[in-house]
Amino acid sequence: MTYSVLDDFAGFGGSSQGITAVPGTELSMAANHLPLAVEVHSANFPDAEHYCGDIAKADIKSWPRVDLFWASPSCPPWSDARGKKRDFDKSTQGVLFDPEVGAVSTDPETIRARALMEEIPRYLKAMRLKGKPVLGGVVENVVQVTKWDQIGRWRKEIESYGYRTRWIALNAMHVTGPVLGKVAQSRNRAFLAYWLEEFGRDPEWDKWLRPKAYCPDCDEVVSALQVFKKPKAFMGVYGIRTGQYVYRCPRSSCRHRIVEPSVVGADTIIDWSLDPGPKIGERADHGKDPLEPATIARIEAGLARHARPMLAPAGGTWREHATPLEVPMPTRTTRETDGLVVPPLLVPVAKRAGVNMASTIEEPMRTQTTRREVAMVMPPFISLLRGGGSKQTAYPVSGPIPTVSAQGNHHGLVGPPADPSMLLAYYSNGGLSPVSEPVGTLTTRDRYAVVGGDTPPVDQCTFRMLSAKEVGRGMGFRPDYRVKDGISKRDEVRGYGNAVPPAMSEVIVSALVETFSGEHLEPAA
Repeated sequence: MTYSVLDDFAGFGGSSQGITAVPGTELSMAANHLPLAVEVHSANFPDAEHYCGDIAKADIKSWPRVDLFWASPSCPPWSDARGKKRDFDKSTQGVLFDPEVGAVSTDPETIRARALMEEIPRYLKAMRLKGKPVLGGVVENVVQVTKWDQIGRWRKEIESYGYRTRWIALNAMHVTGPVLGKVAQSRNRAFLAYWLEEFGRDPEWDKWLRPKAYCPDCDEVVSALQVFKKPKAFMGVYGIRTGQYVYRCPRSSCRHRIVEPSVVGADTIIDWSLDPGPKIGERADHGKDPLEPATIARIEAGLARHARPMLAPAGGTWREHATPLEVPMPTRTTRETDGLVVPPLLVPVAKRAGVNMASTIEEPMRTQTTRREVAMVMPPFISLLRGGGSKQTAYPVSGPIPTVSAQGNHHGLVGPPADPSMLLAYYSNGGLSPVSEPVGTLTTRDRYAVVGGDTPPVDQCTFRMLSAKEVGRGMGFRPDYRVKDGISKRDEVRGYGNAVPPAMSEVIVSALVETFSGEHLEPAA
C-alpha cells in the first residue's frame, strides 16, 4: 500500500527527502511561504502539488486529505538563539514592553509562530469531521517549543481527535537512516509524533531511535538507552556535562554506564580540494577584512585546547595507533614512517552569545543556522617520507561538524601554513630543514627535534568559510539534490539551515509507516 504525504512548511525539502526514502510513501503536496523554497522543492519533487503562500492565512481545511501529515512550523521565534527575549512561556499576557518607547507592544513574529502551531490540530480536526482522518504524522521544532505555556493544551487537542502521541528528543548525529545513513552534525530537535489510537498498536520506537554505542565494560556494541537526568523530564538536548539527557548501556552488569553513540565526522562533508584561502595574517593583502578579535581569540583558544600533535603511523607498518608527543617515540624500523598530525578545528565567527567555543572536526558539526558563522582552522602537520619517496599525510578528521542552522553559514575553514614546522638535527654539524624534505638517516640515538610549540601561530593559518555545498552535505542532503542556478550563497545556506536533516524524518516516519501497515521495515544495520 502507498501512503500519501503532506509536507507543511517544507522549505528546501530536507524532511521530504527523508519521508520519501521510506518504502510505501508518496509525497502528494508540499507547502511553504517562500517562493525560492517552493521553486527548489518543486524541482526535486516535480510530481507533488505545491502551495506557495502564508500558511497561517491559508484555508488549510480545504487542502486534500493525506495519510501522513508532516509539519515543521517556523522555529526561530521559539529558539534561545534568536537574540530576543523569549516570551512564549507567558503567551497569556500577549504583549511585550518596549523600553525605547515606554509602551506595550505586540511581537508579531511570536504571534505568528503560535498561529502556525495551531494549524496542525486545525487540519486534523477538519479531516476527522470529513470522516477521513489522517493516519498519523509528526510536528518538528526546536526543543524550546515545549516551554510554550499552551503546549499541554495543544497536545491534548491533537489527542482529542483520536490520536496517541509521543514527544521525541533527538540529536541528528545519533540518527542512522536505512537509506540516507548518518548525519555529520549535532542538531537537537523536538518531534511530536502521533498516530490513530484505533490501530491498537504503537510504533516500535526502540527499534528506530536507540543508537548504537560501544560499552567498554561489556566490551560490545549495544543499543543505547536514552535517559534523562531529571526523572520527570521528557525534552532537552544531548550532553554528558551540560545536556538534559545521556545514553546508557541497557545491561545491568555494567550498572548501566554512560556510553557515547558512534558519530561521523566533519571530514565527510569537507571538500579538501577547495582553495584554503589566504593566511589570516595576510588577509589585507588579498582585499579581505581582518578577522574580528573575538574570532581570533576563539582560534587561539581552540588551537591551545585541541591542537596537540601526535605521531601517527603511515605507510606499511605493524603499528596501528597514534601516540602523543609526551611519550617516548615508538621503535624505529627500516620501513615505517610517522606523520605528525593535529586535528583541524571548526571555529564560530558569530557575535551572538553561546557560540564561542572551537571544536575539532572529530566532533559533530554544530547546529547550522541561516547565517554563515563558522570557519575551519587546520593546525600544521608534519609528513615524513618513507623509503622510496612517497609522501604520507595523515588527517585525523573523523568527527561530525557543528550544527547547521538556517540563519546562514556559520562555518569557515582554516588550513595549515605553507611551511609549518622545521626539523632540527641536534648534533655537531646538524641544522634546520623543512619537514617537506626527507628526514636524515634515523640511527639508534635520538637525533631530531620538531622546532615550534604545540600551538601554531594564528596568522600563519589559512581561513575560509564553508561553502554552501559543504553546509548542504552537513545537513545530510543528497549529493544530487538540485538547487536553483544563480542562487546566492546566503539564500542557499538559509535554505539548508531551515531544513530538517533528512535522516531524522526517515527514521521517525519509518516507525509510523510500520504502525500504519503492520508490516516490518528493516532499520539500518
